[in-house]
Order: sequence, then C-alpha cells, then structure tokens
Amino acid sequence: GRGTRPTSRKELQARQGLEPETENPATRLTGLLGNIVRVSRDTTVKVLDWRVILASDSLAATLQVAPGSKIRKATRIRSTLAGPVSHITTYCPEALVLGMGRRELTRKPILQLLEESGIELGRALQTLSARQADAQVANALEVAVGSALLSVKRLVFDASDRPVLSLHGLYRPDRYEYQMALSQVGGIDAQIVAKELRA
Repeated sequence: GRGTRPTSRKELQARQGLEPETENPATRLTGLLGNIVRVSRDTTVKVLDWRVILASDSLAATLQVAPGSKIRKATRIRSTLAGPVSHITTYCPEALVLGMGRRELTRKPILQLLEESGIELGRALQTLSARQADAQVANALEVAVGSALLSVKRLVFDASDRPVLSLHGLYRPDRYEYQMALSQVGGIDAQIVAKELRA
C-alpha cells in the first residue's frame, strides 16, 4: 500500500553511512524559516558546486552589493530515503560565509550556518511558482525532462534588513509540499513537508 512515514535524521544518516549531525538547541529561528531548517535536517545533502563568482548587475541589485562583488554560489541536491527531493542554488556575499566549506554544507542547513556565524536572521520574501525540469535538473532529481517542478525563490534578510541569502530551489512535488492554514482572524500559518513515499 501507499502511505507516508516520517524518518528520523539519525535513522536516515545511519542508513546512508553519514556522520551524525550536531544539534544546535540554541537556534533562534521560528515560524516558516525554522520549519525549513527542521525539514532540511531530515535530508542528506550532496554539494554539486561551491565557488566564488562575481555578482552580475541583477544579482548585485538583489543582494544590495556592488556589481562585481565576490559572491559565494552553492548548488546542492537534498534527498530523503525515497530519493532526491530538491535542487537548490544559493548566493551569499562571500564575507558572510568565510570559513564555511563543502563539509559544513553537507552537515547543516545554510540558514543555520549563517545564524551560528553570528548573523541574526530577520524576514524573508518568497515566491512560489512552477517550472519544467531541464536536462541537468531532471538528471539530478531523477525525473523526466520537462517534468513539472515546484519552483521556490527566497530572499532572506538579517535583522537590519540587509539581504544575506538569495535562493532558487526546484522541488519534486511528489516528495515536497507547502501547507498553509488561512484564517479570517490572525496571520497565516505556513509549513513545509518533505514526504517519503513508500511503494
């Protein structure tokens, strides 16, 4: 039968022979950003790219830096036991991620690493849409070329309202979903769910 079953991070890492991740009980992230970090901890990460690039005019405008500034680009694949879930590309001003490397990116979500480096995270702007998988992403996510993917663009600011992270994620909709509770009174309660599908 079909169904869903949550898999603990320790179980996931043990099955894939990964070193257990150190918890950070002092994390201050709450709400949707906190939920993103918690779900990310229950996946494994393969770092495809971690390099310095020079900010284009559009990227410089997004991150509010000078064109040509050094930006650290990371491309990662996140997976559960069911297989690949997401293809994520992030951009951070290099000065904010000094001392971070591929090893750190495989062990902790980048939002958590930024917070642990002393950055107080604030708000985020997020856009959800759909996109078809090109050949490169389709291969990484193990789907057919042209498959519909959930596209997420997120710009994260620190407590001083300075952009610190630009993210573009492509997600398999059969393994990842957004849930939102809408109310006539109060705010919006949103969370993400990484789904493990069992045959």
